[in-house]
Amino acid sequence: MSKSYTLKQPGRIAYDAGVIKKFWEEKIELHTKQLQSEDMRTRRSALDRLRGEWARMLEGRNKMLQGPPRPPHGCLLGPQPSHARDTTAA
Repeated sequence: MSKSYTLKQPGRIAYDAGVIKKFWEEKIELHTKQLQSEDMRTRRSALDRLRGEWARMLEGRNKMLQGPPRPPHGCLLGPQPSHARDTTAA
């Protein structure tokens, strides 16, 4: 800034370019550290693992519900025919 400008605007403060550069470098460094700490926090979080488990459980449940109907566990569909056994391999 020129002297004439600073005299016309006494409320304005002019800084050296090095001071401004240092200020923004510190801001960027602080922001980078904050991003890294947030990244570490999210990687340590169990949320992704829990989401994966829930997704697998829901996928299995959806497959079960969309699949062919199955008889209840331990219940037979009906009497098994006695002639179904292979008698030729005796």
